[in-house]
Amino acid sequence: MAREKVDYRDNLEMLRDMFPGQMTITIQDACRLMNRDKRSLLGDRAFPAQKVGGRYAVPIVGLARYLS
Repeated sequence: MAREKVDYRDNLEMLRDMFPGQMTITIQDACRLMNRDKRSLLGDRAFPAQKVGGRYAVPIVGLARYLS
């Protein structure tokens, strides 16, 4: 069983405070949060974006793992 990264829980709590009641955020919200360009985030294979209906969604749990 894989272990959690050190800051995972803190990052998840921060994201849930910033986006209450949401399981996913938009790619634009992720860009603003991380102060990075959309192309650079989508170019990073480890970034947890998922294409849903022609738009990108970023799961909060995956983003917390990515930030850790």
